[in-house]
Amino acid sequence: MGKIMKQITCQETRTISERIIFDGDLNDKGTLFGGKTLSLLDENAGLASFKLVKAKIATANYDHVNFWKPITTDKYIKFESFVTGVSGRQIEVFTKIISHDLKTDVTEIAFTSFCTLVVLQKVDLPRLVPETVEEKYLCAGFAKRLAARQEDYNNKEDFLSRLSLD
Repeated sequence: MGKIMKQITCQETRTISERIIFDGDLNDKGTLFGGKTLSLLDENAGLASFKLVKAKIATANYDHVNFWKPITTDKYIKFESFVTGVSGRQIEVFTKIISHDLKTDVTEIAFTSFCTLVVLQKVDLPRLVPETVEEKYLCAGFAKRLAARQEDYNNKEDFLSRLSLD
């Protein structure tokens, strides 16, 4: 009899954090600084991946990074991250930021991104089970995104050799 693979739902990896935006978080255009956004994203996505596997993990890649709507101090934001794919030692995490206007109560998707994290030790990753319409949609595109990342990785030497060190 074969080994039974552990499974986990996307929901079990879901990580949510909320925060208010302060003046010190803004860039010169009065919107949330992109570097601050990515720092918060990395923290939330890392925690989602840790819920999948209790192991040392490192961020390897961000892609499909989209700043859809400006985030300002008249809004608070909610980060929502969950695992959308696993392959080998790679874990893909989707994150969206939902902004909530403090005066009007209007909410909107302000930011989306996929983050690839790599497990730094040999572990058996569980089978991922999407349940909601959103999870099924995002997980269905994992194989295509994984193939594109692999192609980029395979071409990295050529790409890097063409960049100036000056």
